[in-house]
Amino acid sequence: MVAILVFGSSACDKHKGVDKTGEIRLSSQTFGENYYILGYSFNAGEFYRFPYQGEPVPDIINEGFRVLEGGKVGTLPGFNTPGQMNGFALVGTFTSFDSGRSYYESYTEVEAGLQFETVSDTVELHQVWVQQTADGNYAKLFIKEIQYYEGESGNMYNEVTLDFTYQPDGSTTFPG
Repeated sequence: MVAILVFGSSACDKHKGVDKTGEIRLSSQTFGENYYILGYSFNAGEFYRFPYQGEPVPDIINEGFRVLEGGKVGTLPGFNTPGQMNGFALVGTFTSFDSGRSYYESYTEVEAGLQFETVSDTVELHQVWVQQTADGNYAKLFIKEIQYYEGESGNMYNEVTLDFTYQPDGSTTFPG
């Protein structure tokens, strides 16, 4: 009986489909001997190592642009699309969480004429971005939090927490 319940609940998870909304944290911290980072795939709802042979290519990574600040090397958050197709367009910059969140929630359709770049500019708090993935689908992104850290080896990295709404069918209208 327990086996049926476990199988039944996992089978339901497979049929629920793609997560169209959620929160993710993207880090620019590198791992391993070959220095990979973790990126996110909207369609799979999973984090994947990039670059890493044998794993799928994620839709979005936080590349962490290296900068020199006061004689020390730091990082600024910045997105990249490892698929090297389409990319990111900034659609709004806001001075408060509430105004950015309100715009994000009311942004229901990708406007015509956006210029998508495979690498974003520096990402800042409370911005709203639109990403067109390599598959031609759209995600809107709201930057909720940015934190800066120093790793065990002394290397600086950052983490960006963002809300996303994903449109998995290629249309320009986001689900409500």
